Amino acid sequence: MLHDTESIPTSEQQPARTVFTPELPELPAIFKNDFLQGFIKHPERFPIEVKRLRFWERSKIEFRNATDIGFSFFSEEYQKPGDIIEVSITSKNEINYFLGKVVLVMGSKKGYEIGMMLLNIEDGPKLRIVEQICHIELYLSDKRYKEGPFLSKEKLTEEWIERFAGNFPVR
Repeated sequence: MLHDTESIPTSEQQPARTVFTPELPELPAIFKNDFLQGFIKHPERFPIEVKRLRFWERSKIEFRNATDIGFSFFSEEYQKPGDIIEVSITSKNEINYFLGKVVLVMGSKKGYEIGMMLLNIEDGPKLRIVEQICHIELYLSDKRYKEGPFLSKEKLTEEWIERFAGNFPVR
């Protein structure tokens, strides 16, 4: 029965500290999820804002040719399937807005993985470029953290493109 007991730390023991060190895998796991295959995955560490559109806001918006392009992101707030949402992503001193319909919600201990389909056909190529910029910026940040702040931004961008752009979802 002793194997079922837990040891309770005394005041003399110091808790172990965790040091964050960015991992740079060969193929980022952030591009893969069986349920969201083909969706463009937004990195969790890159800021994003989500706004659920109310009925009166939706009635003012003109949807132009809904797409088959999916986008997924992590959210601490629940989004109901079928809701129309506006996602804003800030990159390079510019705010990019994307309208979508929530098609998938997967709960976890930390929050929700939201999958949405874009509602405007013009947003597909734009979203792909914005998301690649987000992933490249995080890659630059991680590499500079690990290897030093004086690494060439252009060289690291080329390195990301060579290593990961081919695995980035097309649609």
